[in-house]
Amino acid sequence: MDRRACMIGLAATGLSAAGALGSSFPSRSPILSNGYPAGGSTDVASRLIIEGMAEELDGYRMVVENRPGASGTVAATWLTRQQPDGYSLLLSESSSFAIWPAMHQTGVKYDPVRDFDWIATVCTAPMVLIISPNFPAKTAKEAIELLRSPASAELNYSSSGVGSIPHIGCELMRTLVGTSNQSRHVPYRGGAPAVLSVSTGETAWGVASLGSATGLLEGGALRGLAVTSPKRFPLFPDIPTFTELGMPEMELNIYYLIHAPAHLPPEILAKLSRAGAASLKKQDTRDRFLKAGMEAWEGPNTPESTREIVVAENARFRAVGQRTGLKIVT
Repeated sequence: MDRRACMIGLAATGLSAAGALGSSFPSRSPILSNGYPAGGSTDVASRLIIEGMAEELDGYRMVVENRPGASGTVAATWLTRQQPDGYSLLLSESSSFAIWPAMHQTGVKYDPVRDFDWIATVCTAPMVLIISPNFPAKTAKEAIELLRSPASAELNYSSSGVGSIPHIGCELMRTLVGTSNQSRHVPYRGGAPAVLSVSTGETAWGVASLGSATGLLEGGALRGLAVTSPKRFPLFPDIPTFTELGMPEMELNIYYLIHAPAHLPPEILAKLSRAGAASLKKQDTRDRFLKAGMEAWEGPNTPESTREIVVAENARFRAVGQRTGLKIVT
């Protein structure tokens, strides 16, 4: 056999193996990790989306794992070291695939477009300006005036971690309030402890994912003053948007996306993508997302459309960094 024939034979063998792998997938439960502790919006989104995916995955139910650290970038870096076989997946939100790559002073150890195969768009969630029950202001306008005053030195703010999208939301808020604000940042390891700190008065205010704050808002342990979505969120129709309050710069939605290590076999990528899209077509799944403070994705939902979101959000946050001078330093 000459060299050319040998190369053709090897290529055919590789294609055959990839096809066989795709046709037998899955043979066990895939693992869907996320980069935050249990109880936050990313963890909740992970547990909601898997409910309707098993039917498309031959009855195998995904297992959720938490890999918290550095606003989801620890988990994203971990994912680049896994085999592209469909069994190691990650549900990420905007912090790890857009904000840190676009705004971190020294960058991250992965390329959010090149190093991953993007599978499905899960949901979006606005953020909400939250204050503690004993915060000495009742409305967003009163809170902004207070944050401009010398009293702001006693009003520390929480976020789900340095460089997380809630942290960027807080810093955008401070740039709009002005240089007179003296509040200190208190970062936490995830959305759940960040919103809890505001509810207990450990911190005075914050900008949080609505998905992380919903339970405490409904229970009266937090007050919500404004949301970052273009329109009021259906679950909390009495909370105005920042745009209504004359602060359109605060319009920021969080995207939640599923991805895998780059170079998944095409059959596996297609199967996982179908499973994600099928789950979101179920009305009970959509209702559960809404009750959790998130909106199940309604737009085009393919690997290509999901990748386009990643590209667009990176460009968006590079522009935010250039416009505001904000950088993530760790």
